[in-house]
Amino acid sequence: MPADPQIPPPTSRPPRAAPPQPPWFPWKSILLVSGLMLGVFAVLETPREIGRWHLAAAREHWRDAEYGEIQGDLTLVAENRQKAFAKLDDALKWSPQDLGFLWQRAEWRIELGEYEGALLDSNRLLESFPDDLSLLRLRGKTLHLLARHVEAVKDAEHINNLSKTSGNPQRAVALNEVAYSKAVGKIELESALKEVNEALKSERHAAFLDTRGFVYYQMGKYDLALKDLESAANQYEAILKFLAESAAKRRKGVPDIRKEEVNARKDNEGAAVVLYHRALAHEKLGHAAAAAADRKRVRELIGRDGDEKLF
Repeated sequence: MPADPQIPPPTSRPPRAAPPQPPWFPWKSILLVSGLMLGVFAVLETPREIGRWHLAAAREHWRDAEYGEIQGDLTLVAENRQKAFAKLDDALKWSPQDLGFLWQRAEWRIELGEYEGALLDSNRLLESFPDDLSLLRLRGKTLHLLARHVEAVKDAEHINNLSKTSGNPQRAVALNEVAYSKAVGKIELESALKEVNEALKSERHAAFLDTRGFVYYQMGKYDLALKDLESAANQYEAILKFLAESAAKRRKGVPDIRKEEVNARKDNEGAAVVLYHRALAHEKLGHAAAAAADRKRVRELIGRDGDEKLF
């Protein structure tokens, strides 16, 4: 039968190629590894994070204790200090290797007079950070409080050596620190005088003047001591006036003034040290009324009498 002329004969075509496939990518493997990494991170980080929550709670209790001191509420002080240390212990249980928790405990132990414990914490911290300025200062203070003055001066000298090589802290600051450490320990007073005089060449800072005044006091040069301490005290009183005015403005918009009150008490400590030193010089010179006035002012500023542990 002949073919229908209206229908064209079929033509042959090459077979259609399969559609291109996307390149292979190991999504499942990546997701698995990512999940494992997140799991490991969670295991490692979660205890540390929980520890930080406990530390934050501990600091709140400690602030309440500090505010209780300002208010003269000894029951509030005792209760909140106990709670603060309990929370800090919880933080250390969750993350015993977190050095920040040890640092906080060392600072609080100093405030409570637990100097041996504070020294243990400071030593452990300095094993990991032997050149940390704040830790060296913390341990130096603790050693002075333990009457281990020679060792305390060694930490101050280490800070001075770091200043020489790195510039941190500034040379004048480092020289003043080592001079003041020697004055507190009443050792190497001649070299202390040279060091603080070198610091004063750059700036007649109130802290530097206090250091030289205290060095002179320890050397028995009470007239020279009083001259420097007068200048230092005047500078600090001006600073306190400015800080008090600034704080008064801030309090107007602050619903909870506890933090402001606690910070104000801490701001007062530098001035209290200078006034205590000036009281000592007045007493040696027979200025009983002036000495009594300075000691009264110290009590107003920090809520306690000045003594050999105020430095």
